[in-house]
Amino acid sequence: MLALLPTLAVPAVASAAPVNDKFANRQVLPAGFPGGEPVEVTGSNVDAGDEEGEFLPGLSPAGHSVWFGWEATGDGWVTVGACDSEFPTLVGVFTGSEVEDLTLVASGNGSEGPDCPSEGRQYTFFATNGTEYAIAVDGNGFSPSTPPPVTEGGFVLQIKETPVPPNDEFENATEITGSISEEPGGDRRFWANVRGFNWTASIEHGESDELISGASVWYSFTAPEEATYSFGQPCCQTASILNRDLYVGDAVDGLTPLLVGSKTADVHLAAGSTVRIRVSGPIEEGSEEPEVASFDFNVNAILQPRDTETPNQFESWSPPTPAADVRAPQTTVKKTVLKRQPPIFVFRFSSDEQGSSFRCSLDGGKFKPCGSGKRFARQASGLHKLRVVAVDPAGNVDPTPAVGRFRFPPPQR
Repeated sequence: MLALLPTLAVPAVASAAPVNDKFANRQVLPAGFPGGEPVEVTGSNVDAGDEEGEFLPGLSPAGHSVWFGWEATGDGWVTVGACDSEFPTLVGVFTGSEVEDLTLVASGNGSEGPDCPSEGRQYTFFATNGTEYAIAVDGNGFSPSTPPPVTEGGFVLQIKETPVPPNDEFENATEITGSISEEPGGDRRFWANVRGFNWTASIEHGESDELISGASVWYSFTAPEEATYSFGQPCCQTASILNRDLYVGDAVDGLTPLLVGSKTADVHLAAGSTVRIRVSGPIEEGSEEPEVASFDFNVNAILQPRDTETPNQFESWSPPTPAADVRAPQTTVKKTVLKRQPPIFVFRFSSDEQGSSFRCSLDGGKFKPCGSGKRFARQASGLHKLRVVAVDPAGNVDPTPAVGRFRFPPPQR
């Protein structure tokens, strides 16, 4: 007869939480100047928890937070985000040395963006030299439907210099596109939603109120049909202080005001007529710097019914496609010097073709994508040479780079 042996219970192996699960054990990232190379690090919040006194902005933090530390070695606008992730994320950026007594640096719609997918989070703020920032990444547990979202997994945390808006200059205004919808027996409607930001934007000579406003970005809208179009105010939170003004004209120094300083903007437009929209920041008292934020606004209209019945129609609309472009653009560079310590050299680029992007080469290096308003504050002593080429929307490249030069430190006068 066989004897029955007792069954031994094998204890489950507990999974280990990430090393940087707690604020006190936050992972220290390489310090850097906001204009330097981006910082990228992979991470995971699997099996992470939260701790007493912890607060993260957002509707529903999942309680799986991990922490990082980063020190700025210069002043400038930076963007922090966990946009590349396996789950919907929340991100918090703070200053402070105790988890229960942190100061939130950036949050809400006015600080969000500029280029993160809807399930990720990314925030922009002005980093100051010598300041240590604590960054938390957590899962976003909010969901209007079931099943609940996954809130743990891998992600990539990135800290980078905030880019110059592509529509900083009037001639590079972003074309607004939208859609036309029609319900059976109902109204035909045009709708467009615009998202943008004016961090690091400049103001051009010739803008009508350049002494009292700044950091302007530009949009262009061509009416697909005759109607009264409503142009919404910039939204939300801090973005609501931004100005939204409408003009007509083809040159920044030759615009005719259509609606300036008005909270409401209802304009009757003929089919094919074009309106220029500028979003800018009023100058703050004391700092004498313009207000900046990310924002969105809407353009909508009720259109005339069709002559024939076309129920359940939904059509997209965009400005007419231009003819094929084989001409290379011409690039222009202008330099200004911000009298700070150390001084900051600012180079602004322009192209004779609307919608161009730019590539830059410093001191003979490789050409890399760059934006107008490129700044240099700390360089090796001596004369430096910046070469810039414009690339038009068709991909044509200026064969003769424009050149800007500066000496660091600048000569004493």
